[in-house]
Amino acid sequence: MKKLRTILAFVAIVSLAAGLFLRQDVRVDERAVLVELAPDAAFSEKAGSPPHYRSDRGAAAFNSHDVRPETRGYAGPIKVLVVLGSDGRIKGLKILSHRETKNYVYYMETPAYLGRFVGKSVYDRFEIDKDLDGISKATVSVEALARSVRDSSRAVAANVYGLQTASEGHVSAGSWSWLWYALLVLFGGTGYVLTRQDRRYLTMRDISLVAGMLIIGVYLASPFSVLHLFNLALGRPSSSLLWYVLVGSTLASLLVAGRFYCGWLCPFGALAELVGRVPLRKWSLPVRHDDRWRKLKYILLVLVTPVVFLSGRVDYGNYEVYITLFAVHGNAFAWTLTGLMVIANVRVPRFWCRYLCPVAAVTGILTRQEPAYVSRHDCPMGNKPNPDTSECIRCNRCLHRDAPAISRS
Repeated sequence: MKKLRTILAFVAIVSLAAGLFLRQDVRVDERAVLVELAPDAAFSEKAGSPPHYRSDRGAAAFNSHDVRPETRGYAGPIKVLVVLGSDGRIKGLKILSHRETKNYVYYMETPAYLGRFVGKSVYDRFEIDKDLDGISKATVSVEALARSVRDSSRAVAANVYGLQTASEGHVSAGSWSWLWYALLVLFGGTGYVLTRQDRRYLTMRDISLVAGMLIIGVYLASPFSVLHLFNLALGRPSSSLLWYVLVGSTLASLLVAGRFYCGWLCPFGALAELVGRVPLRKWSLPVRHDDRWRKLKYILLVLVTPVVFLSGRVDYGNYEVYITLFAVHGNAFAWTLTGLMVIANVRVPRFWCRYLCPVAAVTGILTRQEPAYVSRHDCPMGNKPNPDTSECIRCNRCLHRDAPAISRS
């Protein structure tokens, strides 16, 4: 495991540094987009404060990020080119760039959805699910889009046309989504502590797994992903408190409880384990073959990491089936892979977690050795006796309390 840590650290550092040196942000041709949004209008050069284009018909066009750069989505700024009329109504708009996970926000980019902003006035509230439709699974992103368009439009309306609007400190219900996640972490953490003392509390783990599927997977649609770590390494933090709670709690739990997230909270891991409890005969894999195939998840992570860091495109590292499943969006290949990964668990316990999951690879590399976990016949990961802790998801079924003190790998 020490060798794997060294290899991954070397690949990550070198590719991240090379990416920063070689990568150049692709600039969108705003004028080409203006022709698309207002084909019959002629626009001046960008100028003024805030920066904007003026048309021969009195409209103003601007990049929302130039006006309100502090407004961010779940994974960074959402830059929108907006055409605003002198009456304070939006004439057209198009998203120039964003870093949100495309599976969750694919509909947000469509002309059908963006067309719902056309005709809105700077005097409107721009509230999701009230005067603007929401998008299931993309609450943070669509609210950031609405705020970006609303606040930048109001600033331009005030400075260019002299239209004054009242500022609103609207807080959406989505702003409290982090609390559901925090409560689940607290429940799972309590169960983890109790089951280390007494196996009679193991029912709490089943409750936590089901709650993880319902809350993290279905309701929040925010399973922990390797994409979170890629964005963190690239210096692209989120404006969402849920993002910080999710990433912070998972990384913190690694220090004290290893792969606690995998064993107690992960919605896809929960689904895989519950599917694996279907009473059908399991395939028996020779230990040497099983050990060899478990290395595949580390190989995939090492291969994907430089692609992401050199390109700066986090979406290039998205091969996680749980994003397809809980975003309820993906192409035919993604859905086929997701279906196969779910079905495979019927025959091989936690197939995805054992052989392919990038989060399992990252958490496995970062977790410390814990010899007290000796494995047993009903291990949900199908681990061999006295396994490497990198493969242990801390279900606490096999915890040997008289084991030697913890050492580091």
